[in-house]
Amino acid sequence: MLHPVIASLSGFSLLPSYTVIGLTLGGVYALAATGLVLIYRVSGVLNFAHGAVAMFSTFVAYQISVVAGVPSIIGLAAAVATGAALGFAIEFLTIRPLTGRPPLTKVAVTIAWLLVLQTAAGLIWGSTGYHRPVQLVGSNGFTVPLTNVVVGYDQLTIFLVAVGLSLGTSALLRWTSLGVQMRAVADDPQAARLWGIDVDRVSAASWMIGSGMAAVAGVLITPLLNFDTYSLTVLVIDAFTAALIGRLTNLPLTVVGAILLGLVQYYPKAFFSQAGLSELSTFALAIITLAVVFRPGLATSRGRA
Repeated sequence: MLHPVIASLSGFSLLPSYTVIGLTLGGVYALAATGLVLIYRVSGVLNFAHGAVAMFSTFVAYQISVVAGVPSIIGLAAAVATGAALGFAIEFLTIRPLTGRPPLTKVAVTIAWLLVLQTAAGLIWGSTGYHRPVQLVGSNGFTVPLTNVVVGYDQLTIFLVAVGLSLGTSALLRWTSLGVQMRAVADDPQAARLWGIDVDRVSAASWMIGSGMAAVAGVLITPLLNFDTYSLTVLVIDAFTAALIGRLTNLPLTVVGAILLGLVQYYPKAFFSQAGLSELSTFALAIITLAVVFRPGLATSRGRA
């Protein structure tokens, strides 16, 4: 067994490499959390099926790109289309008819969708075996100047795409006509109707965009984990933690929270080898965030930028 001081020094030497992995993972969490926040801001529904939508859409990409051998970019496009279609189906078939019902009822519906999608994916692709990842970019990379840290081109691409899309969504909400309508619906749906905004169309758009982003997150994360129906479904837990840091409304803060979560999950592994550290870190961060963000007297507003 290594002396504690030697083990500690060895752990510090791993931090630069683990920073790269944590940033990559955090970028994916940011993308998934952004979709979750977008849906919540516009429709007021906390979508527990978000991870299942990402999982099912990713398996569509797997079927096209890995099984059928079609280029991965086409598989990604198919996954995004599937995610958007699932988002529209959830909103149109089950959320829209429940307008005016308590939020808990709508949350229960999203949990039902989670179970349906996970069962369907298990029947189609198998729920126990591991599947080959959808590799969009080669894993070869480059060494950061003046260090010995190697960054894979796939890691760099995942981080840039994830953070870029997340921040792009924030820009969409601030500076586009659709974004203005989404903010209006988030603030007051009834007043938005009086101003001539098609609330149903805007709500459906938020579900489609948010679910499409979940699909991208699912495809991007497959090289980073054991790719099966369960591991991708629980992506919503990490996305939810990041969204909490952004108070379920603030997209830039959500991105920061997601990157922090990715680092928090990986840094302990540099010093400890026990299983479950990532899950424990996520749980602790979620509890701390709940205690700080939702303390008595601190109000939240869905329409806030």
